Amino acid sequence: MLCALSLALLSLVPLPQEEIVLVNGKVLSVEKVTGETYKEVTFKVKGGSSGRRDADKVRAVNHDLSSPSLDDYVLALEAMDGGKYVDAIQLLNEVLDDSRVIRSKPWVVQHSLNLQIRCMFSLADFEGVAVTVDKLLQKEPNTFFYAPALMAKAEAKALAGDRVGARSVYGQLSSEISAKELPERWAREAELGSLLLDDSVKGSAKMSKLQQLVEKNRNEFPTVASRANVEIGNIMVQNKDYDRAQNFFEDIVKGGQADDMVEAAAYSGLGDVYYQRGLNTEDLNEAKVHFKTAALNHLRVALTYKDQIRLVPRSLFYAAESYHRVGGEEGKFHSRRIAGRLVNAYPRSPWAPRVMEALNLRGG
Repeated sequence: MLCALSLALLSLVPLPQEEIVLVNGKVLSVEKVTGETYKEVTFKVKGGSSGRRDADKVRAVNHDLSSPSLDDYVLALEAMDGGKYVDAIQLLNEVLDDSRVIRSKPWVVQHSLNLQIRCMFSLADFEGVAVTVDKLLQKEPNTFFYAPALMAKAEAKALAGDRVGARSVYGQLSSEISAKELPERWAREAELGSLLLDDSVKGSAKMSKLQQLVEKNRNEFPTVASRANVEIGNIMVQNKDYDRAQNFFEDIVKGGQADDMVEAAAYSGLGDVYYQRGLNTEDLNEAKVHFKTAALNHLRVALTYKDQIRLVPRSLFYAAESYHRVGGEEGKFHSRRIAGRLVNAYPRSPWAPRVMEALNLRGG
């Protein structure tokens, strides 16, 4: 899960003041943010008085970027916005190597490393994610991004196939909840992540445990409950209960309590439902309709939820594969175009060679 890695990019327009964006959507304009830790965000307002907000009440911190010393940082943000993640990483390295910038704006260290983690996810550089998370926690042990960074590391290890390592990171996060007095939300996130990686619990037993997590988190942590619901829907797809899964995913999208990651996962689930229907439909014209609907749902994931790297390369694969199965000139055109985007944007993803093989594009 990638819920920690879905924060909005900092504003590219220089701010006359600095901003603290709260989880309830309220924005606090302050004269200066003086500290950002996993416990609190502190600040000063005009007149010299100070204030604080608990970290779990803060969604993002937007710093004033008008200083010329931050030009490389601003250029990195622009590169990220344009999908040039390698360039962004290099620019952020320039920032991190500039001792003058770090002395005058110490906040830039944790923010730059956090942005590099996001870039590496977008490049499917999962080893780089894990290494950069360790670097962040070593340089800034009290970082505001502490729990999200560990979640990112766990997800990166899972995506790289290191399920044991991922479970270990979730265990580390769980042990830190009380030691560092982290918000309870992260304990619930770690509990869900650990369950999804537990190979000893399968089928109806896993669905039952997921339902328990839904009920446990429904009121206080609805986003965690929504993520557990998505996984229940995925089990329904595995069980070929497509009508029920469709209704389940549609309810999640319409429910209004899902964050971007959950919405993306629900649309991915709808894409899977229609893809499987297409495979299981004998009428060719009806099958083509299912495959087109599958492609559109997966393309929604890829185009609307670009930050959800756990899902985007996979959705590009199934969008290309679905159009490939539609056939004809239309299907061939769209499938090859989408496959090209997957291979060019995510060359390190395991879905890149898979789409080349599925569409018989090797060497072409």
